[in-house]
Amino acid sequence: MRLTILGRWSPYPPAGGASPGYLLEAEGQRLLLECGTGVLSNLQRMTGEIALQGVVISHLHPDHVLDLFALKQALHFGGPRPAPPLPLLGPPGALDRLPAWLGPEEQARFRERFLFIPMADGRSARLGPFVLRFAQTSHPVPCFAVRAEAGGRVLAYSADTGPSERVPLLAREAHLFLCEATLREADEEHSLRLGHLSGRMAGHMAAAADAGVLLLTHFFTPYGDYTEEAAAGAAKEFAGEVRIARELDVHEV
Repeated sequence: MRLTILGRWSPYPPAGGASPGYLLEAEGQRLLLECGTGVLSNLQRMTGEIALQGVVISHLHPDHVLDLFALKQALHFGGPRPAPPLPLLGPPGALDRLPAWLGPEEQARFRERFLFIPMADGRSARLGPFVLRFAQTSHPVPCFAVRAEAGGRVLAYSADTGPSERVPLLAREAHLFLCEATLREADEEHSLRLGHLSGRMAGHMAAAADAGVLLLTHFFTPYGDYTEEAAAGAAKEFAGEVRIARELDVHEV
């Protein structure tokens, strides 16, 4: 299983960056985790095409979903005929809420392009070679962490979360733990209210999960580049390898 970073910034991308998006590949099939601003462009830079078996959206905050509307256009206009509906896994009600700002005809076209599968805490699903399990995180809106298994390898993705017991359980012994590191250590007091972690807190979660490698992501754009600080914080709590997500980097899981 292979992971490509398509975007890592929140709540908006800096120049040359992209909001959250991650491409998982196994057995020649592709799964997209999150679809924030700039993700579709980077997907095409990496693959030269839009060929996906499904999309997983952890929650409905704009930085995780805005390129779904661009993806819908690509699915409709990108070939000689509209593509068949693409499986879209997301929080309950997502396919009604996402296009609510569109007119009736465009709402219908949006729904025609996706085959919606609602996620729930403890639920599992299979897309191609990927076996997926979900756990609700600690976030102001319904949000789901994801465990993806394929070919005997395990990737866990925290999605957006504050301190949580469910997330490290879901990530137990994952070979690669992709975890948010939105906050600086000086702002950890806001973690519960905002539903986010610092790099140090991500390290603590990775240690609790007994993960193999910790890969930090979801950096807060207004802070500037504090990624090395986040990695140093994670290393205080986690004895394993700590990596920093960067656009277009590829990681073997």
